[in-house]
Formats: sequence, structure tokens, C-alpha cells
Amino acid sequence: MIVNTAFGKCGLVFRENPFAIMQVFLPGALIRTGRQNRAGGHPEKALTAARALVDYFDGKKVEISWHWFDMSEATRNQQKVLRTVFDIPYGTVQSYGEVAQRAGFAGGARFVGNTMATNRFPVFIPCHRVIRTGGALGGFGGGTDLKKRMIELEQKAVSCAARQSRVR
Repeated sequence: MIVNTAFGKCGLVFRENPFAIMQVFLPGALIRTGRQNRAGGHPEKALTAARALVDYFDGKKVEISWHWFDMSEATRNQQKVLRTVFDIPYGTVQSYGEVAQRAGFAGGARFVGNTMATNRFPVFIPCHRVIRTGGALGGFGGGTDLKKRMIELEQKAVSCAARQSRVR
């Protein structure tokens, strides 16, 4: 499914029965699809995930169930890292080393980086929130410009929400 967002077109690949998100394509990625419009439309969970992509790039915090991801291609250790990254709070960043420590792989920053490089669920499993020690962005499948824009989008949304709560 192709999803138009404020940052450009995203792709969402899913399995219907049982429902699972198979892959997410970031804006700017080459998206090759087969048939886009299916008789009967898309399942509700796919529409929910698509709406979440639109909402995310509109600067809104989104939540998708961990159980919606097809983890069949990830090892148990990769799944631990992906779950740790999934739990990084919106609007914050953590270093590869911090993620490794939290996932139970002290000294495993390189393993975290390699796992992030194969993350099939960007945005929902927010690998853009993982940076190098010292604050450098590090790599990102959508490019460092997109990574920077996504981090800034989240931080701006968190900052606006904090200002609004102080005004009330």
C-alpha cells in the first residue's frame, strides 16, 4: 500500500491472514508494488498502520502493536534489540551503546548498528532515534537528512506539547 505523507510517499507491505506488517518503506525510497488497489479494500489493521504513518509525518506520536510486526527474519538477539528500540520514547534519542546495554548486549554497539541497518519497520521501530555516542547521527536507510528531519519533527512536537501543558 502506498501512503502519501507530509514527507512524501511511504510504502506499507503487509500480510492479511494473520495480519502482519512485513515492511515499511520511508519517503524517498524506491517503492515497487504490484497491484495497489484491491477489490474490497484493505484490512482495518493495515488502514490503521497507514494512518499512523500519515500522522507520524504530521508530527504526531503514534503507537502500533508490537505483535503486528513479522519478525520471522530476525534472530532472537535482533528481536531483543528491535524491541529495545521500539521502546525508545518519542522525541528522544539513545546511542548505539545505550541500546546495546539496555538490550543486554554490553559492548554490542556494532551489533545494534547492524540490526538497525536491517530494520524492516522504520518509523514504527524508530531506528532514527539511535545515534552515535557524542551526538553524531550515524547511518540511516532513508539518509541522514531524513533522519535529522524525523528527530527534529519529534523534538518540536514534544517541545510544543510541553509548552501547551505549561500554559494550561
